[in-house]
Amino acid sequence: MSFISEFGYDDRYTLAIAGFAMMLFIFVYLVDVSSLGPVFAFMVASAPIWLPIVTFYLFFEAWMLFVRLKFDVGQGRTTLEIKIPQEIFKSPEAMEIVLTQLHQQANPDNHIETYIDGKHPPVMSLEVASHGGDVRFYLSVPKKKIKNLIETQMYSQYPGIEVHELDVDYTAEVPHDLKGYTAMTFHIGLKKADAYPLKTYIDFGLDKMPKEEEKVDPISSMLEMMGNLKPGENIWFQIMIDANRKETFKEGQLTFGEKPDWTKEARKEIDTIIEIAAKRTGISDIKEVQGGLNTNNILTDTEKDTIKAIERSTSKNAFNTAIRYVYVAKDEAFNAERIPAMLTALRNYDDNNRNALGVRWRTDTNWKFQNPGGRKVARWKLEEIMNYKRRSYYNYTSVDAKKIMTTEELATIFHLPGKVVTTPTLGRIPSKRSEAPSNLPIG
Repeated sequence: MSFISEFGYDDRYTLAIAGFAMMLFIFVYLVDVSSLGPVFAFMVASAPIWLPIVTFYLFFEAWMLFVRLKFDVGQGRTTLEIKIPQEIFKSPEAMEIVLTQLHQQANPDNHIETYIDGKHPPVMSLEVASHGGDVRFYLSVPKKKIKNLIETQMYSQYPGIEVHELDVDYTAEVPHDLKGYTAMTFHIGLKKADAYPLKTYIDFGLDKMPKEEEKVDPISSMLEMMGNLKPGENIWFQIMIDANRKETFKEGQLTFGEKPDWTKEARKEIDTIIEIAAKRTGISDIKEVQGGLNTNNILTDTEKDTIKAIERSTSKNAFNTAIRYVYVAKDEAFNAERIPAMLTALRNYDDNNRNALGVRWRTDTNWKFQNPGGRKVARWKLEEIMNYKRRSYYNYTSVDAKKIMTTEELATIFHLPGKVVTTPTLGRIPSKRSEAPSNLPIG
């Protein structure tokens, strides 16, 4: 039903309506109306059997949302601003190490922790925001355990930075009701299957630590775009992550058996690539390839590169990822021409042979009749601003559900840049701090 999402509808509601329509058709055209009395009598008589099952499935999801929200509230939340020094001599691999340390699966010790306490992997948010052209880096994390951990890791990987806890969240300048403001929000996601990685810092050669003037940093396009904003304009870029993990009933998986992590699907994609290559070269039985035939002889260079990238990804930790992109400005300062620049700034991560980032949902509709009186879009915008402030995520369609991204991909999109990024309004520490000389005369 995903094609329905392209028209701005939530396909889950569409399925519910379609199911009701089918039931109505069956009762009207296939069931003898005179026999409905016994049918309803049977339904009522058997209600002690089917009603608890139906009620349980309806209740389960709502209960899990409630206990997990309670758990999150108990953990507390804080926003940390990262102030960048004038020079950073680290590749994005430094941020990948930080993200690896943040891969907290929070596996429960027992079922009580899952279904009563609501224990689950913590949700963290990597953010870049521009306030009228003043560009800043932020981290929004749970206070318990994660705050101290991330501060320690950031200082260890990026000497010279400053991490400050904000007394008031930077989003507070925009009112909840958007009075006096105009907003546009995008949900950004992978265009292909999660197994296919984006173009990462390794592909850009940043892992080889080239000279600063020789670096090609993909994050520079977004930072330059954000640095050009005028007073009254804001762009917020948010990456919400929580650890991807295997799940059983103990972790909150309702169905029988085990819900595997993402690597199983990744390996299936590798098998699919090999199978396509085998058929192209006239090998009808895939077992001939799996049975010992050298696959390098049937794969193209592009296919080899893709398989190599997928295999590298499976060796990394991965997160369930949701990306939100917001442009919010005072009514008189809103400039719709900013929106195309926002989206094209993400093209640096695209690889036509593997994967790309794109808009999966937006606070707009394709057709006017989908937004009678403008009420639906207005409600969406209020919800999205509130969800950004709360660091929560709701996918309106199946297309914009959370995607799987590895630490390598995330570190490419979010990392602290060196001097290759020349954005003058990027918030950097004015001067490098150092200790006073030991022989400094005193008195």
